[in-house]
Amino acid sequence: MLIDFLNSYLFDEDFDKILEIKNFKENHLKTSLEIKVTIKEILHFHENLKGESAKDLETLYNKLGLVEFTLLDLEDGCWFTTARAINTLSELCIEVPNHRIEAYLNESRNEVRQQSQLYFLKLAEEQPLKFLDKTVRPLTTWQQIYIENALKNFYKGPAPDFSQWLYHDLTSVVEFSIRMIARYNQFENIPKLIPFLKSKNDTLKREAVTSLTNLEHIALLELIIPNFEDNSRIIKLEILNSVEQLGNYEDLKKIGDQLATTDWELRIKYHNIEQGFLPEKKELIYSQFMLEKRFEI
Repeated sequence: MLIDFLNSYLFDEDFDKILEIKNFKENHLKTSLEIKVTIKEILHFHENLKGESAKDLETLYNKLGLVEFTLLDLEDGCWFTTARAINTLSELCIEVPNHRIEAYLNESRNEVRQQSQLYFLKLAEEQPLKFLDKTVRPLTTWQQIYIENALKNFYKGPAPDFSQWLYHDLTSVVEFSIRMIARYNQFENIPKLIPFLKSKNDTLKREAVTSLTNLEHIALLELIIPNFEDNSRIIKLEILNSVEQLGNYEDLKKIGDQLATTDWELRIKYHNIEQGFLPEKKELIYSQFMLEKRFEI
């Protein structure tokens, strides 16, 4: 009955929508189970439709009075029910007052926070990441992935200026913003990334080196090579990656003088890069490395 109703509503030109919606609402939405099944099927249809058909389903959802039921679920108190309600609102592009969803941006459950973030991303016409201004819990790796994916696949407006969150209280938000500046080729923000090369936070420092490398900021090497030995291992590895991508053999040699003789992880990476710069001397470089390793010189 439900499938036939949905198919007729969407595709039958002779279908009396006003009358049939009234009848369906009175006869088939009497119990909580009937309502939940209807919502589930509408969502299933919506996932497989685009354009006017998808919008028609969104209209139907409203006319059947299912928004009210979803808003009750939103405040149910059970994290799973709340997350499902927010997901339904975002999937069907049903806009509710911002404060109704903002309340869940800092919920203890990651799943609820993630769904509230996606809601704002999917419904935004501009400034899709304004919710970060109200975010006080760290962004998990998965949340960062989902946010980036939603920006690419759902948000249709102008890209935000990610530099506005470079001084956020949360390291995870700053890290994400640095990465997005590079992903969206926001070259105008390069000067704002430079100070992070001196950050005492290795997470932010590494992300800055990576992003400036991806933005092909040639001046980066003269900023990070001279004090190579003063950095932690993860930063040293990132600097070597930068030299490999942006530099030449002369740049690499400046690092060679700063490598500890017994730090074999870094020396292996150094020699691999060296072979890339000097392919004609690959065998000689390898022999020299093995000799050094054997006698630890």
